Amino acid sequence: MKKNLKKAGRTVMSAVLILGLVLSNSSFAEAKKVSKKESVYVTAGPDGTVQKITVADWLKDSGSLTGTLKDASNLTDITNVKGEETFAQSGKDLDWSTAGADIYYQGQSSEKLPVDIKISYTLDGQETTAQEMLGKSGKATIHIEYKNNSQTKKKVNGEMVKIYTPFVMVTGMILSSDIFSNVEIDNGKVINDGSNNIVIGIGTPGLSESLDLDEEYSDNLSSEFTVTADVTDFEMTNTFTYGSPSLLDELNIDEIGDLDELDDKMESLTDAAEELLDGTGSLSGNMKTFADKMGDLQTSIRKYQKDGVKKLTKGIDTLANGGKKLTKGVKTYTNGVVTLANGSKDYVAGAGKIAEGNKALYNAVKDLPSQLNQFYSGLTTYTGGVDKLGTKENVTALKQGANAVSGGITTVHDGLTQLKATYDNNTKLIEGLKATVAMIPDGEEYAAIKAKQKELLGQLETFAAGQKAAIEQLETATGAEGDLKTGADKVAASVTTVMDSLQTLSSNSSSLTEASKKLKDSMPTLVSSVKTLRDGGVTLTKNDKKLISGAKALIKASKTMNKSVKKVNSGVKTLQKGGRSLNKATVKLVRGVTKLDNASGKLSDGTVELDNGMDKFNRKGILKLNNLYEDDVQTSLDRLDAIIEAGKDYKSFSGLKSGMDGEVKFVIETEPVKKAE
Repeated sequence: MKKNLKKAGRTVMSAVLILGLVLSNSSFAEAKKVSKKESVYVTAGPDGTVQKITVADWLKDSGSLTGTLKDASNLTDITNVKGEETFAQSGKDLDWSTAGADIYYQGQSSEKLPVDIKISYTLDGQETTAQEMLGKSGKATIHIEYKNNSQTKKKVNGEMVKIYTPFVMVTGMILSSDIFSNVEIDNGKVINDGSNNIVIGIGTPGLSESLDLDEEYSDNLSSEFTVTADVTDFEMTNTFTYGSPSLLDELNIDEIGDLDELDDKMESLTDAAEELLDGTGSLSGNMKTFADKMGDLQTSIRKYQKDGVKKLTKGIDTLANGGKKLTKGVKTYTNGVVTLANGSKDYVAGAGKIAEGNKALYNAVKDLPSQLNQFYSGLTTYTGGVDKLGTKENVTALKQGANAVSGGITTVHDGLTQLKATYDNNTKLIEGLKATVAMIPDGEEYAAIKAKQKELLGQLETFAAGQKAAIEQLETATGAEGDLKTGADKVAASVTTVMDSLQTLSSNSSSLTEASKKLKDSMPTLVSSVKTLRDGGVTLTKNDKKLISGAKALIKASKTMNKSVKKVNSGVKTLQKGGRSLNKATVKLVRGVTKLDNASGKLSDGTVELDNGMDKFNRKGILKLNNLYEDDVQTSLDRLDAIIEAGKDYKSFSGLKSGMDGEVKFVIETEPVKKAE
């Protein structure tokens, strides 16, 4: 039933596609009652972004009225586009003055659309925009996705569920064959007239969710589609999208089928299954009694087999098993002997390696005492020199000398301050000499004197300037940040660090020499121990040949023991065969009775299985089918009714006066993508 419902859903989808393609809207008022026919025109960018919303309203049959017609609208900039009728506006309330003709008006809206459209573009697999694709070539993809923003709550099977307004969205585009080739669409239709590819795509956003369809079927009610094509020098004309919430209502889905007859058939099927279940229950009870009697006979036969024949054959088997255990024990013992012998060989080989290793170890350590004596003598000489160099007097003298150098540079720097005080004397001398030169009269007889004075004045000025520059350079070098001062400080610090380390090294030299002495004194004992270990290895390998010879004798004796136990075991097996022959004859007798009992048991089990099968068929087949019909199919049909009702409820985008009927459609036009002219 559920599968048939999904099939019906696909039929609905096909009908929606047909209606969407012809853009039909066939609702007509039968009575002379004013209704609002609304068309919402949207201009959008190439990506679907809304730029402007213009709403055109037709107050149908308003011309049959006289006086004032009350209307409601949230539009701005409202204008009468066809007649001379006037209106008064208060908030969202409009009062129109009718004059024997229908009223047509339009206005602007900033409200959010009930369905958003998003158009995305890719070129050669890279996401881009329509403007960025302009003039380019490659493999293009245009993806259009609808998002339903309009939803409500409806009661379905006693529960409030979310239902989307059933908008059917149809998008059309005309793609020039000079630019677009190999055009394909995954949810729509492509028609080529030779010059253009006419592409129609369709979407039903929210319908799959409202029907609560499984993923297997939800793809048939998609909210998106994709167009692919090879493009050359890309440009694109406008796209047009038509949307309506009332197309499902026009399909007359209520007439899909009459369910009353199906209800009667399901009830008859359930009653028949219960009667059949009662009959199989009676048959199962009678067959169980017959099977119990056959069981008594089988019990008697089995007692004869158990108390007589089986006890005899069990004794024989016990003897045979004892023979097997004896064979197994002997085999285990002989395997152990072989393992012991092989282990002896490995032991001999290992002992030889140990003895050789001990010899090598002794050869390596026997000369260490004399070598350590030489090392100890050199170490003593070295530590003595370190101790002499690191005396307190030497350390103190070096530190003081380094600090004195740094202090002397500071003294020089301070003395330069006093030397700078002589600048004034130089200045006074220069000024006095200038005055003297000025006092020398002009004339030839004084020209030589005046020239000589000027020469002295120039030399004095040069000397003063040179003195000043030299003092400034020396002052910079000997200052706290100068090269001389910072270098002397670093030298003093390094001397301090070195001498402190030397004192530490000198204080530790005694520990170093003491450790070296202990190592030198203990080395003869170590060499003696290694020599003892070498001698023990020689003793260890003296009896290797005797040990290997004994292992070979053990292996030979174990082979003889294995042959003897095999003969004993062969006699026991012959005795066991006789016991088995006796047991087989008894088993044949038991089997005959068992077959008869099993046959009656199987017959009884068959009737039980038949009864259980009928019960399972009734519970998991008939009853589940009935529950599926009552819970799933009926619930899905109730959802479909709720969806159609939600479509009927959506009558206006801009507003509708209470009591007035209405219908609305949406037309969304995107901008073309063309080169500037």
